[in-house]
Amino acid sequence: MDMTTVVKRHPSLLGSQINDDLVLFSAERGMYYGTQAVGGRIWSLIQAEASVSGICDQLLAEFSVERETCERDVLEFLEHLETEGLVMSR
Repeated sequence: MDMTTVVKRHPSLLGSQINDDLVLFSAERGMYYGTQAVGGRIWSLIQAEASVSGICDQLLAEFSVERETCERDVLEFLEHLETEGLVMSR
């Protein structure tokens, strides 16, 4: 995965917002996943397909973070979601 990769949510996941946290459920894996505010924001940005660079651009506009840190953390987060089967990429 790199900055040009396009990602979107896996269609079979269920999600629920609880305060500032997002809880996801994968029926295929029988697993729950939780994430905090920024992870929840990324999740909302990939409701439709989005490029990793586009996600970072949006987060940089909303949060006080350095570009390098944002790109590294977003890639790491999305790669983890992909490993768990929660997102699809192309």
